Amino acid sequence: MATVQGMSIRAGEVAVQPANANGATDFDVSDVDGTVHIAARKGDVSVGNGTETTTLAQGEQTTRDDRNDSQKQKKTRRAGGAVPAASGPLLDSPYVIGPAVGATGVLVYWAISQGDDPASPVDP
Repeated sequence: MATVQGMSIRAGEVAVQPANANGATDFDVSDVDGTVHIAARKGDVSVGNGTETTTLAQGEQTTRDDRNDSQKQKKTRRAGGAVPAASGPLLDSPYVIGPAVGATGVLVYWAISQGDDPASPVDP
């Protein structure tokens, strides 16, 4: 942020200067991500962007867009849509069926291979 007294300043495309060259002027100018914030603390200031000029009265503040046209288009471009849903049921996929059948077979083999003896006998 710059506090300026009685001289002009430029922030990208935006030019800020005292509205009256004879009067004392105090104003703040800051540029944050292409947005210029201007506050007239003492006296009136003139704010221009090359095509139009406006006067900011003492005590008022405003913002101006400092980005050029190509940067504005990039910022206003919308992001892509949501990721599309799966095209079919998940369990119909051979990448899911194969491992599921394999895991089921391993569990069945393990259950069958266990003997009839319990894990801990009732009578030691």
